[in-house]
Amino acid sequence: MNIMVNLVSDEYPWSKLFREYLMYCAVGCVNVTIFFILYWIFANYNTWTGYVETIAWAISFLLSSIQAFVLHRWLTFESDSNIRSSFYRMMLVYGVLWLVSTITFGIMVEVLLMDQWISWAINTTAFGFLTFLGLRLYAFPIMDGRVTRKERLDAFLEQRRA
Repeated sequence: MNIMVNLVSDEYPWSKLFREYLMYCAVGCVNVTIFFILYWIFANYNTWTGYVETIAWAISFLLSSIQAFVLHRWLTFESDSNIRSSFYRMMLVYGVLWLVSTITFGIMVEVLLMDQWISWAINTTAFGFLTFLGLRLYAFPIMDGRVTRKERLDAFLEQRRA
C-alpha cells in the first residue's frame, strides 16, 4: 500500500490514476486480442516442438509485448519518456512477467494437465494490475513528463505537413 500512497499526489490524484488504469484496461483488451490471435495461430500450427502450448504462449507474449509498448506509451500513460529507455524498462517488466507467466502456464498445462484455454485466461488476468504498476512506476514514470494524445496527434500532423 505504501507504493500507492507514494504514487498519488496533488499533481497526480487518485482520479487520474483510476482513469489511467481504465485506459490501461481498454488498451489491454486490444493487446490481449492480438495476443490471443497469435497464440491461436502458434498453438494450431506449431509442429516443431512437443511443448506446443507453452511455446505458443512464450512467442505470442513476446510479440504482443512489443506491440503493447507503442499503445501503452502513447495512449495509456501519455509518456514523454525517452523511447529507448522506456522500451528497455517496459521490456524488463514484461520480461520478468514473461518468464513467470510462461513457467506458470507450463506448470498448469504440462504438469497439472489443465485445459490450455483455462490456463491462458488465468495467466493473462493474473498479472494485470501488477503490470500496470510496473509500467506506471518504472517504465513510464510520472516524473518523465507527459504528452497528451492531442498534443502527440497535432505534432504528428504538423510533421506530415512539413
